[in-house]
Amino acid sequence: MTDIILHHYDLSPFSEKIRRVLAYKAIPWRAVEQPIMAPKPELTPLTGGYRRIPVMQIGADIYCDTALIARRLEALYPERPVIPAPQAGNIAMIEDWADHRLFMQVVPPVLVALMDALPPGFLDDRAAMTPAFQAEAVLAAAPHALAQTRHSLDQMDAQLGSSAFMLGEEFTLADAACFHCAHFLLNNPELRSEIDSRAALAGWVQHILDFGTGKVEALSGVDALAVARKAEPADLSGDSVTDAAYRVGDTVSIIADDYGQETTVGSVARILKNQITVTREDPEVGRVAVHYPRAGYRVTKG
Repeated sequence: MTDIILHHYDLSPFSEKIRRVLAYKAIPWRAVEQPIMAPKPELTPLTGGYRRIPVMQIGADIYCDTALIARRLEALYPERPVIPAPQAGNIAMIEDWADHRLFMQVVPPVLVALMDALPPGFLDDRAAMTPAFQAEAVLAAAPHALAQTRHSLDQMDAQLGSSAFMLGEEFTLADAACFHCAHFLLNNPELRSEIDSRAALAGWVQHILDFGTGKVEALSGVDALAVARKAEPADLSGDSVTDAAYRVGDTVSIIADDYGQETTVGSVARILKNQITVTREDPEVGRVAVHYPRAGYRVTKG
């Protein structure tokens, strides 16, 4: 099987979500350290514009958004499942809550603590994605966000009071999604007590940390581009559904419906129930297939 390449950076909370899945499943992977801010010249040739982290690359197939990345990993590596079929609906709902509501709660109080250590221009870079990340907005939001975070941590602690993980005795994607937010809080030392004071939550965090980093090797961005250039898209099979306002062969633009204005433009190659695949040509990497979930993204024909 072609190597799993994860384009990430250490501080990225959403990358931590996928790193936990890779570690739990003991999947070998190669890590490309991407810049924390735009421009990202060794990423955008692959995605066509999308700059969020992480991005998963398998040859010339490029996967955007952690919801889709996790499900592709599950399909390729079904051992030690993180999305068992009987719990798939519950997992998806918890994942969506954690990735959106909980994430937006934990970010302001952590950023306030990190402001002096962040690279110059970081908040300006994020403000270009959404006004909520402007410095003044972050400072104003932090007290309420921390109060809401505490309510969410109480709910998680209560859930974990009777089982090792969020949905029972086995780790699932629901845990990975909640963990990346809880783990992000630890970047503010003053917030560690918010974890440690909740015994079940603290034990759960440590249990997941004990997975380690998994089987990872570093890879340069230049070498990752070379991998794509030497490959052809391989994940294009499957019958397309017909419930969309676009069809295979149409040129479409894809953009997130929450924040970030970066757009991928390509030719529709496949439409699944909750996935769209487009192919595009780039002078640096040739033909690549870019895969997105349909949930959370606007797809516009023409």
